[in-house]
Amino acid sequence: MTVLIRGTVVDAGGSPIEWASAWLAAGPAPTPDIAALTDADGRFTLTAPTPGMYRVGCRAEGYGPVEVPVDVGAEDVDVTVRLQSTAPPP
Repeated sequence: MTVLIRGTVVDAGGSPIEWASAWLAAGPAPTPDIAALTDADGRFTLTAPTPGMYRVGCRAEGYGPVEVPVDVGAEDVDVTVRLQSTAPPP
């Protein structure tokens, strides 16, 4: 059984980030190199091979990388990942 992790990558203000990378950083079993790029609305989809706790990593140019925990059960999961800009404040 596979379950989808659907996510949105946004900035601190909640605006979507296009072309961000999203991947399975860790899981309950070895995770293959599963990664995706976000679309114009900041959305991505990853496939979780088995239920359990995962860590989804995200990064984008100009933002610090982040990993968030995602609990995958029998149904698809939605997650929002917020990235912080690495640019110095004006």
